[in-house]
Amino acid sequence: LHTVSPVDQNDKVVQAEIASGLGETLASGTRGTPWRLAVNKFDGTAKTLAFANLSEELVVITGGPADGKVMALTVDYSKKTLSLDPIYRYQLGQRLATTGFFLEQKFGCPQDVEGCLVGNDIYIVQTRPQP
Repeated sequence: LHTVSPVDQNDKVVQAEIASGLGETLASGTRGTPWRLAVNKFDGTAKTLAFANLSEELVVITGGPADGKVMALTVDYSKKTLSLDPIYRYQLGQRLATTGFFLEQKFGCPQDVEGCLVGNDIYIVQTRPQP
C-alpha cells in the first residue's frame, strides 16, 4: 500500500497491490500481476487498475500430516471475492485508503505499508517512509 501514488505521485491517491495467499508471492516479485486498486483518500472514490493473474498462491496447510506446511497452490480466481464482487473490492479499497491515511498522518510523511487481510481484519506488518 502506497499512500502516494507511485505512478504519478498524486498525493490524494492511495495505491494498493493485493495478492492471494501469503505475502511472499507479492514481495518476491513473482511473475504476474496482483490486484491493483487506486483510492482517493479524501472522497473514497475507488478504481480497479488491474485484476490479479499470479498463477500460484502460498498457503499454510492446517490439519493432517501436512499441518503447518507451506504449499504453493494454483489460484482459482473464479472463487476469489476480489475478482467476483465489485462492491467488496470498492469497500476494501476504501478501508485500505483510510488505513493508509491514518498511518501517513501518524508518521508525518507518505508511507509504504505492508500488511495482510485475514477475514475482514486488516493487519499492518510494517510501514516505512515511501521513497
